[in-house]
Amino acid sequence: STQSTVSSGINAEYGMLKSCVTAEYVMCSDGDIPYTFIIHTGTRYPQIGTVKKWADGVMILTLNPGSSLTESRDLAVKEKFALDSEGSVRAEFWLPSSVGEPKLLKVDLRSHLLEVIKEALYVREVVVLYNCNVYRFPVKNYLYPHNPVHNPSGPKMGCPPHLLIREGAGTLRHNETEDFIIKAREDDLEMIHSMVQWVDAEKEEGTLLYPGYLSVVDYNKLPRFLQFKDAKLDAYLALKFKGMRMVALNTVANVMEKAVGVFHKEEFNSLQEYKDHFIKTAKDMDWSKMELYKATKIMDIWDEDEEFGREVLCGPHAIKLTKVLSLSGRWEQGYDKIPSELLEGQSASEALERGLLFEVTLDELEGVPHGGNQSNKITGSKQIWYVTMADCLLYQTSSGKLLPVLIRLENKNDGEPQTWWTPPPTGAGKEDPKYLKWLLAKMYFRSSDLNRFSLCAHFCRAHAVGEAFAVAAYRNLPNAHPVLRLLQPHIQGVVPVNVQARVIFMNPEKGGFSMFLGVGDGTRELFENYFARFSYEELLFPADVGRRGVMDVPGYLHRDDMLTSWGIVGEYVKEMIELSYNSDQDVKLDQEIQNFAREVVEHGYHRFENGAGFPKTLETREMLIQYMTAIIFNFSFFHASVNFDQFQYSFCPNIPPAMRLPPPNQEEEITMKRIMSSLPLGEQVFLSYNVAYNLGQISPIEVFWLEDSAEDRQGLLGENLAVAPAQETCIRKMTEKMRQFKGQIDERNKGKDMKFTLLSPNNVPLTTQN
Repeated sequence: STQSTVSSGINAEYGMLKSCVTAEYVMCSDGDIPYTFIIHTGTRYPQIGTVKKWADGVMILTLNPGSSLTESRDLAVKEKFALDSEGSVRAEFWLPSSVGEPKLLKVDLRSHLLEVIKEALYVREVVVLYNCNVYRFPVKNYLYPHNPVHNPSGPKMGCPPHLLIREGAGTLRHNETEDFIIKAREDDLEMIHSMVQWVDAEKEEGTLLYPGYLSVVDYNKLPRFLQFKDAKLDAYLALKFKGMRMVALNTVANVMEKAVGVFHKEEFNSLQEYKDHFIKTAKDMDWSKMELYKATKIMDIWDEDEEFGREVLCGPHAIKLTKVLSLSGRWEQGYDKIPSELLEGQSASEALERGLLFEVTLDELEGVPHGGNQSNKITGSKQIWYVTMADCLLYQTSSGKLLPVLIRLENKNDGEPQTWWTPPPTGAGKEDPKYLKWLLAKMYFRSSDLNRFSLCAHFCRAHAVGEAFAVAAYRNLPNAHPVLRLLQPHIQGVVPVNVQARVIFMNPEKGGFSMFLGVGDGTRELFENYFARFSYEELLFPADVGRRGVMDVPGYLHRDDMLTSWGIVGEYVKEMIELSYNSDQDVKLDQEIQNFAREVVEHGYHRFENGAGFPKTLETREMLIQYMTAIIFNFSFFHASVNFDQFQYSFCPNIPPAMRLPPPNQEEEITMKRIMSSLPLGEQVFLSYNVAYNLGQISPIEVFWLEDSAEDRQGLLGENLAVAPAQETCIRKMTEKMRQFKGQIDERNKGKDMKFTLLSPNNVPLTTQN
């Protein structure tokens, strides 16, 4: 018999156990024992207005399927299940004592015989109460109901025919001793292999140097578990809709006005007009008043060199700063142009010897063609958007400030010579041509930096690199594997967002960034340049800081918070790994984790020299811990550092998305008219602001390292597959460290006008999906 009730809250579900006696359950007269199933379905959705129920069929549960000794009969649960919002159904069954301890669970959905229109159901977890013990089976997957007459053997509607879930913490295959559990593990991987396949890179991308990715090109054809959850996706799209609608309307209006000869370009005559346009856009779009407030503070000081240096350290592009070790080569023809007063009376060589010179270089722009092929769609006129090679030399003052002292610009695409630009003399007014020269040089550098950052640091590093890990993990680590249960909250978002993004990035002619970024027509060349320099070592943030020589730069809050978060994530990963791997020998014997590492190299980075330095085998726990730390950190803290906070810096003269004129020659007289003619048009910056705002917003689909009830932000517990008590202890311990980390950031920001909260763990999502 069955008895079902709907309840809410996972802790409430198990509270009844506290009153459970420790003795064995009393058997029925026929020897049966009661088993209670608590089935959690649906997803947490902060703004849900109604509660939809799934009633398209029956859920069939089977304990220990495939076991000749302990398999239960099929157990039919006929209740209505929560579909969008979280909900639970409770069912009780009498089963023979021979079933014993629940070790493996099969979950199946069968539709009603005449059901035509059916929906997939998201199953979060199934809990079995047996003999006063709790057995948790984490699912986090979709099932589609199949016709009861036909039991499919393969996936349908993007869902597997059924799910086989191992109880508890997960296990390593070589530690399993029962054949039916081993076979279920193999069946799980076989099914996933049929649904998750690597792209045929030679067929799809020719010789492009780019990490391997999923073969699916249409988001709607993704396996259902790789798509965003419906309710949360609706909320996310609603967040973006107004901006994208306005962009589309502007584009259509431009085309129509041009056709009838009444088109007028939205040009500005002063920097103040750019500021007015930014504020008006934000208000018209009803964007966050707090975000606008933070942006206006930067608009008031954007042109100051001190703010330029602060943004190098704490802005969204804060990962390129490197100590200068030599003035030969790149700086050889320009360093003697730096006035000694900018170096506090020193020569450049003396400042170099004292370790006070730093650089931001943008070599990835080499050979990237000028953009603007799609300019007429967004601005109504055909333009050239100049891609300028740009580098900046910065000096650390005795007071600890970082100031730009030399900028190198080169229009290499057109064969023009490099030019050198230094700050104006102290006391130069804002109308002084020397001040305007320096201001324009900074604009060209910041424009080039934005273009490199948007596609290299953000898309290539934070998105494309991560997808190879996700695909390899899904294909080689079954649901029962403890490493998949560790990784699942972090890898679950990158595939669907990348499938959508590749349509834009791989095909510039289809729009996207080619409609407002200078490099938009040269994404493939830019990808090649970035990935030619990329290696596994870049993912190891502490080593990267050491390699760049910036461990002691004062005021580098981005570095400080990244290092702290790396340490917390690393300790968490170490504790989780050591729960399942007792020794290095366990790592060597784990063929599934070895297959994962092999596929990352052979399919993810097969075109890269030496597999981009990724290990093809994992020999020790230390190697495994470092690898998993790098993956999780890249998906979360690194992505947050380059994705969020973009809007407050996006004021066009601060970081122009493109430049309409080539960089000035060395002797050119610079006027405000020249500056205004160089900066992009209003339609272009409108699109740039929209993209920056939408990318930088925390959306309802995010889950965070640290929950925040004030912001209605959910934490890791409840969104993970790692559900064993020891694993949850590790999560709670890590969460407490994150809470202390947040407290340190809050304390640091007290009394500060420019607060740096970007990497506070309550602001950092677990995964990359924006």
